[in-house]
Amino acid sequence: MQKTLYACYETGRIVEQSYRYPATFCVLRKYEPIYAENLPRFSCPKQIYALPFKEKPFKVYLGTDREGEDEYSRGIRSDLTDGERALLKRMRRMREQDGEFYLFLSSEADAELFRGMLEAAEEYELIHARCAGSDEPYPEDYEFLGYDVSYPVDCGGAFSIICDCMFICRWHGCDDEGTLFQEDFDKLNENGLFSSFDDAYAYMVKYLNEDWSERGDYSIFEIRGKAAKGSSNKTEE
Repeated sequence: MQKTLYACYETGRIVEQSYRYPATFCVLRKYEPIYAENLPRFSCPKQIYALPFKEKPFKVYLGTDREGEDEYSRGIRSDLTDGERALLKRMRRMREQDGEFYLFLSSEADAELFRGMLEAAEEYELIHARCAGSDEPYPEDYEFLGYDVSYPVDCGGAFSIICDCMFICRWHGCDDEGTLFQEDFDKLNENGLFSSFDDAYAYMVKYLNEDWSERGDYSIFEIRGKAAKGSSNKTEE
């Protein structure tokens, strides 16, 4: 399987290209505070996918689209150490040199250092994302969480069509009836991601054949998170 970028700028017209961005760590907010903050925006008498309109989420989402931060975030502390300032300077220099506006954290140590710069660091966690089909190494103590379908991933994550349609609807959002993607939602695992690449691909195609869907460049990503002590490192199907 090749690393593939799926470019779609017309309804249902998907062009496959070579995906050239490296694997990265992402520094993302935990799902629960995002859910709590967004809940007041929704008012509906019935459950739509993962929105039960209650204080506790029905199913969590652990993918790329979780309000990550970047090197220009207002949430960065003012009292940085020399090491933190050096990393921030390096990140900003990388951003300025990259005409495609992507920045990557290839080191878990750097990602943890960046997370520690944030005022609300306790609300954030790390994931590792690599394009499906990649042979790039991933950290051995991270377990496979599932496949997400999103824009190319930056250090602060990326827009995901799983999150936007079936979890926190912020952009195009859920379909009005809340039924179009019910079968796809039922296939999501406990992490709010697809366990099967084929299921993720089928969902992407179905989504991009809707005339209201978000246009852009997508890839299917293997998402991994820090394994709990005593757990085994799960592998993707």
